[in-house]
Amino acid sequence: MSQDKTKIIMKRRIKYIIITMVLLCILLLLRLATLAAKDNSEIKTIALKERALRGDIISREGYTISRSIKNYTVSIHTKYLDPNKKEFFLKLFSIYSNIPLDDLKSKFYTKEGKAKKGWLVLADNIDAKEAIFLKELKYKLNRFKVFRGQGANKNFYYGLTISEKGENREYPLKEALSPILGYTRPYYSDGYKHIVGYNGIEKFYEKYLNHKQDGFISGKRDAVGYIIQNADTIYKRKHNGYSLVLNISLELQKNIDLILDTYKQKLGAKEVIAAVMRSSDSKVIALTSSNRYDPLDIQADQIANLQPKATSYAYEPGSVMKPIIYSLALEKGTITPETTFNTFNGKMWVGKYKITDDEPEPQLNAEDIIVKSSNIGISQIGWSLTNQEFREGLRRYGFGKQKSGIDIGNESIGKFYSLRKLRAKINRASNSYGYGMVATFSQLLKAYNVFNNGGVSVTPRVVNYIKNDQNKKFYLKKDFTKIAPVSANTAAIVKNTLLEVVKRGTGRAAQTEGLEIGGKTGTAMIVGKGGYEKRYHASFFGFVNDPEGNRYTIGVLVIEPDFKHHFASSSAVPVFKKIVDAMVERGLLKPNLNREQVEEIEQKRTLEEIKVKEVQQKQVKALKERLREQREAIIKEQKRTIEKRKLKKQIYKKRREKKGADTTRVKQFSPPPQTPDLF
Repeated sequence: MSQDKTKIIMKRRIKYIIITMVLLCILLLLRLATLAAKDNSEIKTIALKERALRGDIISREGYTISRSIKNYTVSIHTKYLDPNKKEFFLKLFSIYSNIPLDDLKSKFYTKEGKAKKGWLVLADNIDAKEAIFLKELKYKLNRFKVFRGQGANKNFYYGLTISEKGENREYPLKEALSPILGYTRPYYSDGYKHIVGYNGIEKFYEKYLNHKQDGFISGKRDAVGYIIQNADTIYKRKHNGYSLVLNISLELQKNIDLILDTYKQKLGAKEVIAAVMRSSDSKVIALTSSNRYDPLDIQADQIANLQPKATSYAYEPGSVMKPIIYSLALEKGTITPETTFNTFNGKMWVGKYKITDDEPEPQLNAEDIIVKSSNIGISQIGWSLTNQEFREGLRRYGFGKQKSGIDIGNESIGKFYSLRKLRAKINRASNSYGYGMVATFSQLLKAYNVFNNGGVSVTPRVVNYIKNDQNKKFYLKKDFTKIAPVSANTAAIVKNTLLEVVKRGTGRAAQTEGLEIGGKTGTAMIVGKGGYEKRYHASFFGFVNDPEGNRYTIGVLVIEPDFKHHFASSSAVPVFKKIVDAMVERGLLKPNLNREQVEEIEQKRTLEEIKVKEVQQKQVKALKERLREQREAIIKEQKRTIEKRKLKKQIYKKRREKKGADTTRVKQFSPPPQTPDLF
């Protein structure tokens, strides 16, 4: 009986053991399946993001002014580098990356001399061109098995890893189009460097330039890390930001840059600003300043130049306001060009305030008040308007708190007297000749375009259109409407008066044979803490037309010229004239000239080209000299380093000799395995 019980118990135990073993086997198989699935998902299947870039900014002629490029980081995992081929790897990487061999070796050790483990960055901030060379090296290193797998999966390893770090903004032409171009700053998201626009066009069109979408590719990877292209591979195309194509002509812009640089020095000015705009559609083909900067190398003394003063600098414009008031009175019918005013021989009292003229006259008609720039005369023309007519007329031209709307941003607003303050005759008088109010350069440029465009005001535009990766063009919907501050008839009368200013008034220095040129000078004192000081703004706003229908509005502002040149007729007008000459030379204007005049212009152009070539040759020579000096400095530094090493070895040898050590014995390193010659 006891034996039967024993047998039953033994059978039960065997049964339990078998069930337990079966369960353990099932659990083991499930675990192995899980590991295999994990290994397959984490190692063999990968997804790579293809980063999109910020859009480019391109000139009218197709020159790239601003663009984004990717930069890369090159790293390795020390665990997967074959120790027997480490020296071979270092020599090859040094050749491909141009990093000195000693510098590379030092990256593998801490300051205390301990070997680093894990991920190791060998090169940072590598551009796309260098990345291509290093990717070629990566293929060769994989072929020669410089890296090898570890552990159970011998076929998996991390080789030379070249990963995107972010994007950098490039300005190939450096200071070209600054300050209106603006600049960029980086910001980081998920460890990746992005670019955002600051100031100027870069900021104004931020939503288009940065309207981008990253792409990606997902699929199985092979043993060396490349994605296997097959039916299971998922690919999504990247979309870069929109590129901007400008109305600005880079060639004309650079030409005007040279003119402004020359006259800034010649006039002893703080800054000179100039713009050229097509009168018919307000496309700005040049807008520049003498105070430019390299967006990638902004110096401390250039901080004040970061904001484009064409839009951000509001100032008392002076006599360039006189044609505006003249046009308002003509429009209301309170005067005609022949209406005569008593100008009191250059001195007129308004209560306790005295108004004076630089050229005293007993009387002048309305047209000659503009031609001779009479403060006394324009004051009386301003008084012919009611307070409401005066203020609303200025508002129709876009003065006061309205902005010109030009697409470079950072735009300040102007200011003139309120209706209540305009009741005082002296306030209306001072506003009439451009004092007691402020305006921006862009507001004045837009206003003067009215006289050369049939009385119609159109918002100035720097950007012509945007385009995507497939070069499809998109013309932005205009966020402005055409405004007619005065009638076409009034605009024509003012235009003829401005032609007279150049023929026989303060703008005579702007005359050019075969072209129709009109405009108005403005010289205004600058107000300081204690009142008006002997510092000046000198400006000239006008237009130039040729017989073939080319029509342009041009503005020039000289900020604080020396006293010798403080009158606009001797500062801003000569700059205007030089800009017109440059436009003739470039074929933008075609004057009606005889053969002798054409030959004279051609001769001047040849002389200018010779001067430009001489300057370029000097620049090339200076560049070669700098490169030579840099090479010499590098060679000298290399020699110094070699000498230091020799000296260290000698010191070390002497110390060893003193200790009686064997200085001839050198640690032997096993040579790397024989490999085929790569070169």
